[in-house]
Amino acid sequence: MDKYNVLTVDDQVHCTDMLKNLLTQYPFIENIYSYSDPRDALAFIQTSAIDLVFLDIDMPHINGLKLAETIKQQFPDILLIFVTGHSDYALHGYELYPIDFLLKPVSPLRLEKALVQFRNQRSNRTVSQELNFDRTQEQATKKITVRDKSSIHFITINEINFVEKRGRKCIISVKDNKEIECSNTLNELEKMLSKHHFFRPHQSFLIPLSKVAEIKPDEYMRSYLIELENVNAEIRVSKNKYSELRNAINSHL
Repeated sequence: MDKYNVLTVDDQVHCTDMLKNLLTQYPFIENIYSYSDPRDALAFIQTSAIDLVFLDIDMPHINGLKLAETIKQQFPDILLIFVTGHSDYALHGYELYPIDFLLKPVSPLRLEKALVQFRNQRSNRTVSQELNFDRTQEQATKKITVRDKSSIHFITINEINFVEKRGRKCIISVKDNKEIECSNTLNELEKMLSKHHFFRPHQSFLIPLSKVAEIKPDEYMRSYLIELENVNAEIRVSKNKYSELRNAINSHL
């Protein structure tokens, strides 16, 4: 059985103690480390092998969201679970792809569910890392065939930025932001591309999960905007679709 090192970061010591008592019941957790100051926690992470971090959000010195962002940038293999007493932080917190968002006081059943997700993601990442080279090589040469009125196009999947439905046509944005117009429907293209890790965040778009650079709330906090790598386009995703997108990205990692 794989064993994991866990870190909790919370300026409320009694909350840390309660969480640690729950975590000690799980035999796959080998070590539990705790810090009340997020600055000390970050210094510890930089010299230690940590698999999972439980993060409070409303903390002095460094906001928990900012700390999570730093961890994701410097240590992308570390997984996160937010633990807070403020449910209104959830919208911002989910931008950082945490495993879960637990409200205080932590329910043992919700914690168990979050830890199941953690172990599943760790297992998926291990398998993905082993297969990553082969998958990358395959994607580099794999093509789809699309049609327009007078010709057939052979498009390398790895070069697709996104697919957009415009009126009755579909536009495929590819390398160097070149656009290819085709008469295939978006549903047809979704069937072709879904097995290659494309996702439909909106009724008019398909995007490759590998090119998602950032997801952020819109200015009205009613939905999210997706930014893609090296693409001058913002694609909207609803709150309902956001959870599905987040799970798809986590599975793809």
